[in-house]
Amino acid sequence: MLESYFFIPADKPKYLRKMAEIDSDYLVLDLEDAVAPKNKQLAIELIAELLPSPNTFARIPFFDGVYSNPQIIQLIEQFEGRIVIPKSQTVYDIERVIKLCPLLPKMIVLVENPQCLLELPDILKKYSKQIYAIGFGSHDFCSYTCIKHEHKYLAAYKQQLILYSKAYNVKYLDGVDLDLSDLSIFREECKFAYEAGANGKFMIHPIQLNEIRKVEYLSSEEIIRLSEVYERVKQIPMEELDVLTINGRVYEKPHVVRIKMMMEKRNN
Repeated sequence: MLESYFFIPADKPKYLRKMAEIDSDYLVLDLEDAVAPKNKQLAIELIAELLPSPNTFARIPFFDGVYSNPQIIQLIEQFEGRIVIPKSQTVYDIERVIKLCPLLPKMIVLVENPQCLLELPDILKKYSKQIYAIGFGSHDFCSYTCIKHEHKYLAAYKQQLILYSKAYNVKYLDGVDLDLSDLSIFREECKFAYEAGANGKFMIHPIQLNEIRKVEYLSSEEIIRLSEVYERVKQIPMEELDVLTINGRVYEKPHVVRIKMMMEKRNN
């Protein structure tokens, strides 16, 4: 029940040709870390030939000096503002990006370093209407902070980011798992992210797309209980929902709204 955001290296023609076959909610064409410096120009040339679908974003290295401003503006316009911003640190960094194409941005801001985390409330306060989501670049974050990349050390930061996302009504996207040999870690990350309130997760390999559909986000008992509530409210418009008591349990309107949204997403 997490949305999937699948990274595709932008310098690989064979992957770009298969984009339509990738069963992911969203695609992220990566011109940054997934592309070697020698292939940066090839990547932007290949992307220029595409007509991106509305569920496709581009991760652009805004601050590396790799691409000129005209090239970046062309990318932003091509993707109708659906961009992923890596390596930002300050409000000023986000402002620099927005000034390049002020009317379009629908940004995913990656939090990959401590300064960005500390400045995130100010970033969201100023630009939340242009920010689609915040994503956790957990591996880069660990490199900056020398934190071991394990759940017990990262959980508090993820919860903090989710809290910010809820406060400013933007999505939170959980970071990638690089361990393809032990998918149990990936499943645990997905379950924690969902239970903590995340909206989606970044992915880098097709087996992760298969695995995310196997994650048991809810127990069978929870599904039965939520289904009972949903059957009572599914035909009721959101604005008419009220307090319900079902099997001795009270459901106030915010709970009912959330259950209705959860079950409709699950059923789809």
